[in-house]
Amino acid sequence: MMIDMKRGRGRLALAAVLSVAAFGLSACDRPAAPAEKAPPIALTASPEAIRAHMAFLADDLLDGRLAGTRNHAIAARYVASQMAQARLKPGAGPQQWFQSVPIVESTAVIPPAVLTFRSADGRQSVVLKPADDFLPSASSAEAEIDASAPVTFVGFGVVAPERGHDDLAGIDLKGRVALMLDGAPASFPPTERAHHSSGLTKFRNLVERGAIGVVSFSTPEDAKRNPWARAVQQSWRPRMRWIGADGLPHDAFPELRIRASLSPEAAARVFAAGAPRTLEQVFAAAAAGTPQAFELPITVQQLRRTVIGRKSSDNVVGLLEGSDPNLRNQYIVISAHLDHVGRAAPVNGDSIYNGAFDNASGIAVMLEAARLLAAAPQRPRRSVLFVAVTAEESGLVGSDYFANNPPIGGGEMVANINMDMPVMITPAADVIAYGAEHSNLGAMAERAARAEGVELTPDDRPEETFFVRSDQYSFVRRDVPALYITEGRKSRDPLRNQKALYDAFMKDRYHQPNDDLSQEIDYASLAMLARLNVRIIEEIARSEARPVWNAGNFFGRTFAAAP
Repeated sequence: MMIDMKRGRGRLALAAVLSVAAFGLSACDRPAAPAEKAPPIALTASPEAIRAHMAFLADDLLDGRLAGTRNHAIAARYVASQMAQARLKPGAGPQQWFQSVPIVESTAVIPPAVLTFRSADGRQSVVLKPADDFLPSASSAEAEIDASAPVTFVGFGVVAPERGHDDLAGIDLKGRVALMLDGAPASFPPTERAHHSSGLTKFRNLVERGAIGVVSFSTPEDAKRNPWARAVQQSWRPRMRWIGADGLPHDAFPELRIRASLSPEAAARVFAAGAPRTLEQVFAAAAAGTPQAFELPITVQQLRRTVIGRKSSDNVVGLLEGSDPNLRNQYIVISAHLDHVGRAAPVNGDSIYNGAFDNASGIAVMLEAARLLAAAPQRPRRSVLFVAVTAEESGLVGSDYFANNPPIGGGEMVANINMDMPVMITPAADVIAYGAEHSNLGAMAERAARAEGVELTPDDRPEETFFVRSDQYSFVRRDVPALYITEGRKSRDPLRNQKALYDAFMKDRYHQPNDDLSQEIDYASLAMLARLNVRIIEEIARSEARPVWNAGNFFGRTFAAAP
């Protein structure tokens, strides 16, 4: 019954969006308002509008909205029709709602993969089984790779001069494979730990030092948070990279020809094969934040195969043009990812990974925020771009493409507000603003939360490094201050434990088929989040000064004047 009802709603919604598309997506202009301080916006967000958006985007008929598929394209056209209805203009170019992202898609072929560690004297071998012991990474450049090289353990592989920490100091990685811990030292402040945990940061450091491969494994703490079984379950997911003007995949690091991750048990077997330190000693040094690197008396050989193809997938871009001739070329970018992970192995007979909270909810909140801003009596002084980005689930691909190729002519991006997976299950008493400590956007978030009658609470799980794991990080890397506000851990209902319900969602529903419309969703709290974000956007839009990083901020220093 539930499935039939969902399919019925989906057919009606699909017919509606296709009929809009058939007649073309138009936008209505309004006379530009004076550049004076804008009056307060009447914030009457609609929970029912958010429910309707989610009902379409998370319907079974969209098959999980995998980037580059027809189902994602249907979702993109729905979003464009809603932007047009909200009286936005096409923002991807003249009369263009869609920014086409060229993508190379690569999927690792796991069963025949080979990964073998051999002692230098050839007397001992550790032969690992695919999926049970290791997962190969897909290549964006070569369909088949057979390579071998000596191994050096590099700790976390972190180079952090601001912390006096360099795992790569004094070692020669040329022509070698780096065996590496995931993450970064827990002693680092959360901001710096998040940045240095990023694979992009680590791989760039390794390539610069001549490494030809990387094999990683988790600390015991990370292995508890992200069990190996979950990694195996999701290993079918394709890897995507956007293609630059030079025809090459962006940030693909083809120099790293050997690429794999190890299960905890496999890592223990490798270290038992003659390493000069035990794995327990390595974990102890990692917990203490001590840089560590040493050569292992072993070589690693890997055979990996990849299915490689090229496709495109659309970002959807709507523009609310600014009214101030001196500020309208400064753009506030509002982002939310449209894609989810498509179909996969069935769980309890269900193979469609609908992505209701992840991220139909974020798109719905963004669309409602766009409607509220566009309906205001005066346009904002700065221009606002609403962007439904693609391929977030494959590595922030759509947002990174947009941030590097913004369709703004000679304008500049001055702020990003991102909306990703707000898990609003009970009436919200608080919200968390990731990035609040980095720029003066944090003070705006605090004022907006206070106006909505909710508490702004700090990140309660800095070890999860959320700030570099969603689309705002693509803009941060372009030196754009950013903010990402989502659910808190407190409920207005004393009988409901929002924190426990959130933990249960992450354990049992995140990236699973049951992240669908059958679960409990508090649409009124999602409407509150739309209003809260509008308050922040409106303050940015009307302020004389553009947002700035806080003095001495790590991200501001690291990405200043990004090329």
